Formats: sequence, C-alpha cells, structure tokens
Amino acid sequence: MRFRVIGNLTPSNPYENLAVEEVLNNIPISAPVIRFWVNRPSVILGRFDKVEDEVNLEYCIDNDITIARRHTGGGTVYHDEGNLNISLTIPRDAVELSACYKILTTILKLSLRSLGLISIYVDVNALLIDSKKISGMAGSLTKYSLHCHSTLLVNSDLVRLKHSLKRLKNEVTNISDELKGELKVGDVYNVIIDILRTYFKADLILDSLKTHEISMAKDLYLSKYCRDEWVFKL
Repeated sequence: MRFRVIGNLTPSNPYENLAVEEVLNNIPISAPVIRFWVNRPSVILGRFDKVEDEVNLEYCIDNDITIARRHTGGGTVYHDEGNLNISLTIPRDAVELSACYKILTTILKLSLRSLGLISIYVDVNALLIDSKKISGMAGSLTKYSLHCHSTLLVNSDLVRLKHSLKRLKNEVTNISDELKGELKVGDVYNVIIDILRTYFKADLILDSLKTHEISMAKDLYLSKYCRDEWVFKL
C-alpha cells in the first residue's frame, strides 16, 4: 500500500490547517494521504456545534485561544502544541467511510500499543485508556474521497483544555501522563511512521503540500475559515 505523507509539526494557524483539511477532501487523489499537523492553542468546533453550548468564550479570549470550526461533524475539541492531529484521506471508490475510520483507528491503536499502552475503541469514534479519552475522530465524504481525522493527546495542557470547553463527555489523558515520562508530538509521529512501514508494509512518499493545494487552502482560509460568519454560524 502506498501512502502520501504530509507532515508539519510546527504549531500553526488553525484556520489555515482546517482549510487544508477541506481541500484534501475535495480534490481527486490516486492513493491514500496521511497528514500530520499541529495547531496553536485553539478550540475546534464540530460543523454542527454551537459556540454558546460548547465554548467558555471569555476564558478563551482572555487566554488567546482561537475559536475555529471544521468541515466535519463530531464534538468540540481543544488543540495545542501537545496535541497531534492525524488525517487520513482515501479515494472514494476504495473503501466505505467506516473502513476509513477503522484503518485510522488501527494505526492509532497499534502506535499506542507500541508505546506500551492498551487502548479500546468505542462507538463514539474515540480511543480511551482506562475510560479516559486520548483520541477523538470525525469524518466526511465527498465525490472524491473519504476523509477522517483525529486528535491524539501527547502532552497537551489539560488544565486549559478543561477550562476552554463547557462539556467533556469523558475524562481526558495524555500519552505522556500515562507513561509518566517526557514525550513530544515528534516522538509519536515517528512511532506512527514506523507502524505504517512495519504493520501496513506501506510505501511512504514523504511529501509537502503542492502549490495548487496551498493556493486553494489560502482562498478557503480567507473566504471561510477565518470569518465569523463561519465560526459563529450557529
């Protein structure tokens, strides 16, 4: 299996990153794309979530935490430099959306096990360790592709996370807290890459965004993702 791998672990503008996600879901692809990305401190609303229901807005404003909205459904989450985002985009005719979730879930579970953790998958598209959430997923399908993306809490600031969000369905935990040691997003990225190579026998094409993808994402960022009409639309 061949994967195009796009990785940028430098904490970046969440509006720009979310625009890239939608672009990758709306262009023809010939092989699966797996993307690794990190946001600056931000609260990311699911497509159908209401800011007033999910976000402690005053706290976020006071602490310079960006409010953004993604193109997929699912719940509202907190991102920062200690959270690794992983996206998987697969050609539409390759598998069903449920299989896309399953592939990404398998990648994450095997990576956590490689680190010494045992995780379970539950039907709300989350990975939990001892009933504490460590990863959540959401997805979308278009005429071109199936797209699912996940959070993975590596060494996130859980205090800020809990203050930023009004509702937490589960307790949360970091990989580093569970291992009781120092761990960075780059360390987990390396583990996932190793799992792709060893378990999936994947031919990895290490790549970056193409010029046309960057241009499309910039247009979408300016016309949609950074605008209050999108972020606060509900």
